[in-house]
Amino acid sequence: MSGVVQDLLQLTLVNPRAAAARLKALGLPIGTGWLAVLLMSVLSAALGFAGFLISPVEMDPGMQAVFGSPLRTALIQFGALALTGVLAFWVGQRLGGTGTLAEALVLVAWVQLPPILLQLLQLVAMLVLPGLAPPIGLAGFALYAVLLSLFIAELHGFRSGLMVFFGMIAVSFLVALVAAILFAALIGVPSHV
Repeated sequence: MSGVVQDLLQLTLVNPRAAAARLKALGLPIGTGWLAVLLMSVLSAALGFAGFLISPVEMDPGMQAVFGSPLRTALIQFGALALTGVLAFWVGQRLGGTGTLAEALVLVAWVQLPPILLQLLQLVAMLVLPGLAPPIGLAGFALYAVLLSLFIAELHGFRSGLMVFFGMIAVSFLVALVAAILFAALIGVPSHV
């Protein structure tokens, strides 16, 4: 089994669209997709919490509130991944895509694996060569953005990963705007100046 995972991980890095096609071809049910999202959320949260514990940098109270609890971090991570999977499916469908929600969840979960491995490397760097930790973190984020764009393109049969990337930026902006409006309404910020 580990050989299959290793081969698929290597394919993900060499030819992301082929890896996404192989994952789609498995025809995994939606329950497996949700379980994969949960598993990746827990792994990412555990590594994030470990990074919080060994980080030499003092965090602001807001970041401490998020990363100070592995359970809270896992819940936030699960929410973010679930929203990513649902939006990848829903927006793609509205734009003529052919992917299913089950496929979207599996692909979004799998895309987490390479950045999680880099996050593990980043933890080692924090202990051995702290100056390397920030560039490794940036590399993980860039890798995630590229892989997610290409996986969503393959999910829906879109030709351009670059167009998907710009679509992701637009959707992220809209989600952030709606979240900010809802947050302002919840805490009672007046809507007029």
